[in-house]
Amino acid sequence: MITTCFNSRILRSRLLIPGSCLLLLAACGRKEAPPPLPPPPPVNDLVLRNLADEFPGEIQTADFAGRVQLLVFFRTDDAPSRATIPEWNALQTDYAGRGFTVIGLAADPRPAAAIAQETASLGAAFPVGLADPPVVAAFGGPDAIRAIPTAFLLDRDGAIARAYSGFYPWPLLRADIDAALDGLPLPSLAEDDDPEPAAD
Repeated sequence: MITTCFNSRILRSRLLIPGSCLLLLAACGRKEAPPPLPPPPPVNDLVLRNLADEFPGEIQTADFAGRVQLLVFFRTDDAPSRATIPEWNALQTDYAGRGFTVIGLAADPRPAAAIAQETASLGAAFPVGLADPPVVAAFGGPDAIRAIPTAFLLDRDGAIARAYSGFYPWPLLRADIDAALDGLPLPSLAEDDDPEPAAD
């Protein structure tokens, strides 16, 4: 009887040891889930790396709180975008006194030094910052930047009032800016009136 109990304990020990080893190996081999990515910053609280020497070292959209902002994603080496700088400068000049600013966002994977050199030659009358991945994510990620340029009009509360893919007709853009500055709803666009991007 004693021998039988002793043998039974040995058998149970032999069964438990491999099972414990398997559990230990499973625990060691288990990979911890990567930490979740931080949420993108709100569009009215972005910090941009400045690409123009005449402006401060960083561009913070929060510094323009209470103003209507037109944030324009473009490329400094894109000829149509460069040709449109005078129009964006005109918006800045015409509406700045009413509480409006243009902010350029260089959407370009090239080295920042090369982009900064091209930015210096643009003659932009508005700040131009680098659109790094967190900035792009704040607007919905790369899929939201479907064309160059793509622009977003922010109202005085920092909310996106309208997005513009491609070259939007200037009279309609100015009408939207006027409405946003006056605190009015933006003009509605019927399906038949939804304009195609302008050629230039």
